[in-house]
Amino acid sequence: MDRSVVGVCLSLSLIVLAAGCAGKNVSSSSGDAASRAGQTKSEEIKPDAIKPIPLERSFERPADTAPSNLALPSNVDSDSQALGDVFFEYDRFHVRKDAMPVLDANAAWLRANGSKTVLIEGHCDERGTVAYNLVLGEKRARAVKKYLQDMGAQASQLQITSYGETKPFCKQQNEDCYQQNRRAHFATK
Repeated sequence: MDRSVVGVCLSLSLIVLAAGCAGKNVSSSSGDAASRAGQTKSEEIKPDAIKPIPLERSFERPADTAPSNLALPSNVDSDSQALGDVFFEYDRFHVRKDAMPVLDANAAWLRANGSKTVLIEGHCDERGTVAYNLVLGEKRARAVKKYLQDMGAQASQLQITSYGETKPFCKQQNEDCYQQNRRAHFATK
């Protein structure tokens, strides 16, 4: 009789445990069986919510208005003047169609200057968290690097980094300014 009571209690415990854990998704960053089998979805950048910029992270607004064009001043280095920056949509890292001619010209310059090394800097506007923007800036730089490699530039010529929101070109808080900060910038080394 004691064995049947223990058996019933054990069975009920297992049923309660199974019912409580049934709705939970558990994943492992250490490479569980589903990850090794390639059954996981690709990572996608999705912030919980884009929040207004906290005052401690906002920039002082200059007295003058934002420039109306998206042309960034080039570095003092004459090689960097030959390379054009490209811009991205809000919260995106895919190369835009209007950026392709600029990147095609950059790839031609890289092919013609095989001994030169270029640092592709990924930049973001100030919306989103610092960590999120660093990842997004890196994805922008990687997307540009891949495009240039597909156009014949050597991987050994290309390095990437992300500055996220830490090195804005424009410091005003409006869409024109944000657009200028969502960029991949090229610096020769």
